[in-house]
Amino acid sequence: MHFLRNLFANLISLVVFSIITVLIIFISLVSGGDDFEVSDNSILHIKVNGHLKDQSKGTEIFKESNCQSDNQAIEKAIQLAIKDTLIKAIYLEVGSVDGSLANIESLRRSLLEFKKSGRKIISYSTAMSQIGYHLSSVADSIYLGNMTGFEWKGLGAQLLYFKSMLGKIGVKAEPIRVGKFKSAIEPFIMDSISNENEYQVKELLTDVWMNICSDIEESRGISKEALEFVANELGVLTPKEALRYGFVDAIKYEDEVKNVFKKLLSGKEEYISVKQLINANPPASFTDDKLVVVNAEGSIIDMSSESDISGFQYGKIFDDILKDKSVKAMVLRINSPGGSAKASEELWRKIKLIQEKVPVIISMGNVAASGGYYMATAGDIIFAENNTITGSIGVFGLMFNVSELTKKIGVNVEKVKTHKMSDFPSFDRSLTTKEKARVQLGINKVYDVFLDRVAKGRDLSKKEVDKLASGRVWTGRQAKENGLVDSIGGLNMAIETAKKAANIKTYKLVELPKVLSPIEQVVKHFSNHEVRLPEPFANYNYMIQNPDFFKTFQTPQVRLPFVISIK
Repeated sequence: MHFLRNLFANLISLVVFSIITVLIIFISLVSGGDDFEVSDNSILHIKVNGHLKDQSKGTEIFKESNCQSDNQAIEKAIQLAIKDTLIKAIYLEVGSVDGSLANIESLRRSLLEFKKSGRKIISYSTAMSQIGYHLSSVADSIYLGNMTGFEWKGLGAQLLYFKSMLGKIGVKAEPIRVGKFKSAIEPFIMDSISNENEYQVKELLTDVWMNICSDIEESRGISKEALEFVANELGVLTPKEALRYGFVDAIKYEDEVKNVFKKLLSGKEEYISVKQLINANPPASFTDDKLVVVNAEGSIIDMSSESDISGFQYGKIFDDILKDKSVKAMVLRINSPGGSAKASEELWRKIKLIQEKVPVIISMGNVAASGGYYMATAGDIIFAENNTITGSIGVFGLMFNVSELTKKIGVNVEKVKTHKMSDFPSFDRSLTTKEKARVQLGINKVYDVFLDRVAKGRDLSKKEVDKLASGRVWTGRQAKENGLVDSIGGLNMAIETAKKAANIKTYKLVELPKVLSPIEQVVKHFSNHEVRLPEPFANYNYMIQNPDFFKTFQTPQVRLPFVISIK
């Protein structure tokens, strides 16, 4: 019996190993066979749907996604198309895009540059969100599917509050913070939004909305009054209503859209994907000089992680750059709501050491706030998009008292200690007045250092910074006006600025961290089994997938004051 059990186990292992091996070979063949040449009358086919990430980290191979590529790949393809006269048009297939406000703005700028050459952009959608329409509005012609819903309802933010739920299970949150706008702890200590947080969120959304409306008024000729009327009175339009109000040019099926391209190019069109265009233009360099782009995306954490900005992982990346004499400039692309104050400070120091050696240009993505902004202050020049979410200069700490919960479930905690604070922090009691004062002192110290980093990095006085701080969140446009960023622009502009600052004409563009290979993705997939929450709670998956998330709140945090979903 024991022999049969072992034999069966070995057979199962052999089958699983064989399946994985075949899968690895298949993926390697699929990803490796991309030799492609651009032919005349080519059409660049760009698909954008869902949340448009800055850069694929090589972990999306098993995840369902209709988005053809990440933002940086699409940007690269558009820039190649601008230079390649064999590409006669762009087919922009847009789905229900959400978030990605700054990335969409950056893509619009690149698409407008393509249009300047006189070539056409045609957009088609069968699920048009208003952020997706912001991107589509740049097109020469916008077509909508016959059964497509069209959103135009203004921007909304959803913030969840948990105080009552925590109370019902016997848990009480004990917050310590600096900054009246530093409201990251609000969901745990309140049942509704504070006046300060409501004000800043409303200001943020209003500024983003006005930026979007200004772009559409310029591109489509629809007045702001008309845009406001539709948002207030209609919200969701039928295809015919979208046509009537001038949002789109016609209602068509996909085959009819392709017929438009046939007529445009006399029936000699050939579609080329983002990936194919990039593979057809491999980077060539005859110099050892490097311009490094570091993509820092996710929460800033102390622990090791491949999916976030790990102080350990990114610290090593920055150390390697510092040692590499062939690196002539660095662009740091930040897309982060912040996180650990300790990791933010350590990474700031390493970036600063690089900045003392070579030019460091900061490019802000959709979010570069709190700890993300902390890191940015080490750069020479900061670029942001108008709709980037940034600022949030403040600090908080949060502890949980579960004494009522332990009573409810019949757990008794007995302690033996040598001093009054030996059991600090303790989950089964409230903080004492002395403990709270000591923690507040530490939080205040971190805040003071944060202000100092900003003041020196932005050439402002600490008093001037304090007026902009207190946890207040700004859009990129507002941040430029108040001196927190230097210029409005995307990653391409940051790279050009770094090139000029380093006085180099030719260089190798190196992107870090490196993307996982297909084989590494397979291994990672079979070794990780994540628990994921459905919408509308998906923004909280990070908490579920990282058991130490709330434990980290016991240490000072420089984190965006809310988990926000803008749609």
